[in-house]
Amino acid sequence: MNHVTNIPEYFVSQFNKVFRDVIESNFDYVRIRGEISEVKTATKGQLYLTLKDDKSILSGVIWETKKRYLQFNPDIGMEVIVTGKITTWSKFKTTYQIDIDKVELAGEGALLKLIEDRKTRLKTKGIFDLIHKKFLPYIPTKIGVITSPTGSVIHDIINRIQDRFPVDIDIWPVAVQGAEAAETIISAIRGFNNNDFKDKPDVIIIARGGGSIEDLMAFNDENLAIAVFNSNIPIISAIGHETDTTIIDYVSDFRVSTPTAAAEKVVPIRVELEQSVNNLFQRLDNVVQKNIKIYDDKLLNLSKFLKAPIITINSFKEKFYFLIENLKREITMIVEKNLSKIKNYTQLLRSPDTILYTKKNELIILSKNMDRIIDDRTKDKMNEFNKLIRLLSSNSINTNLKKGYAIVSKSKNIIKISTQIKNEDHIGIKFYDKKVKLKINKLN
Repeated sequence: MNHVTNIPEYFVSQFNKVFRDVIESNFDYVRIRGEISEVKTATKGQLYLTLKDDKSILSGVIWETKKRYLQFNPDIGMEVIVTGKITTWSKFKTTYQIDIDKVELAGEGALLKLIEDRKTRLKTKGIFDLIHKKFLPYIPTKIGVITSPTGSVIHDIINRIQDRFPVDIDIWPVAVQGAEAAETIISAIRGFNNNDFKDKPDVIIIARGGGSIEDLMAFNDENLAIAVFNSNIPIISAIGHETDTTIIDYVSDFRVSTPTAAAEKVVPIRVELEQSVNNLFQRLDNVVQKNIKIYDDKLLNLSKFLKAPIITINSFKEKFYFLIENLKREITMIVEKNLSKIKNYTQLLRSPDTILYTKKNELIILSKNMDRIIDDRTKDKMNEFNKLIRLLSSNSINTNLKKGYAIVSKSKNIIKISTQIKNEDHIGIKFYDKKVKLKINKLN
């Protein structure tokens, strides 16, 4: 066999470096289109993606520092276009991947299909059902608002509420766009609902202005929809405009088209409410005055039929004396009748000594019989108890260990069959006097 001497020879790390230089020097930034088939979050926060088409797959990574610039959270089933650089990695195994800087959705149709698939899954779980909707308070004492702290939305809500019916407003600032938006909104909902949160709002408004489908993707997040569903506080969704409908609009307890409409829904107009109260007060006052006039007339008519009090008193006084006399006669008759009965009963009474003597003898005999029966029963039960003790002792683990048996266990579990033991297992064997530990090196 001829030996070829001009074939270059490398150490592993040298070759991997050369290979990396070839890859990175021939590829600058690239755009790759494919479907996300796997998403994993590492302990340090970076995302590992797997992109696929109908023939092959490609690994990708989004580092923690780049996640905050994403417009949405990558999810399995999304068709995307990723932008980044091809890099190699060879510490534990040799591979290459795309270091992703940007993720875009590959067309609006793919995004709409993803949203519809999420709607279908959530609808199947029943969280869109009307039976779960909570009633909004008519006049809340405090309103919680979850929205961006910048922009016109929060000012529109505050100004509208102050114009209609000024109440306390608790603002929880969140991101309303980007990959971290859904998680910050979920944290805000849970924060308002937390039992440690003092002076909770009576109703929550989740709001942002309009935007494209990509801009509103945070409000189509499944975890956010579940957080809205689990809220104990009623939630109003005010996302975008009339034509913008997101998943949380189906889950929330009430949906309005704009943030301003949410402010109008959550509180009434104070001036109109005061006018309504004044009208009701006036109507009530008229009804009361009318009733007073009616009862005054009735009182005047009835007073004409009243007699002088002394006449009524004398009439009832005579009836009272008559009843007193009758009661005295009845009491005298009852007393005399009962005294006669007592006299008859005393003649029939006799001394109880004879009965006491007879019952005493019967009690003595019963007591002796009872003592004898108790002694017999006690002896029988003691014999049975001694037999059971002997039987228990003969079948106890220590008795069997004395006979030469042993107990084999692994991880505190008794081994009953040999197939439970594997090579390199640590087992314990308990004899009568002590326990030993063994390591299995070979099974025959």
